[in-house]
Amino acid sequence: MILVVDDDKVMTVLSKRFLGEAGYEVRVSHNGEEAYKELQDPKCKSMLLDIQMPGINGAELLMLMTTEDIDVPVIVMTSFADFDAEEMKQFPHVKTFFHKPLYPEEVLAAVQKYAKKA
Repeated sequence: MILVVDDDKVMTVLSKRFLGEAGYEVRVSHNGEEAYKELQDPKCKSMLLDIQMPGINGAELLMLMTTEDIDVPVIVMTSFADFDAEEMKQFPHVKTFFHKPLYPEEVLAAVQKYAKKA
């Protein structure tokens, strides 16, 4: 299962569609609190994570994952041009970064590369 975490509902619908068409089971969370619950599921093999969200944001969720040793590969996505990718390297689960708008073929390639095998 691939977890898509973004407060932008259009982004989650599009991501779910193209990952689903590629054969992945996809679950969607619209905030960090929902995502944290989904990360407890052992079927979760990778996560696409937006950084800027209300409530528990992406960076806070990454800190929580590190503290609680939740071992799920993360693909970070953001719409901020001034996003500091270097800052994300402090989190061991972050594998790669994308700026929005996303290109489905690039995201799919990253999911195929980094998603843990069942």
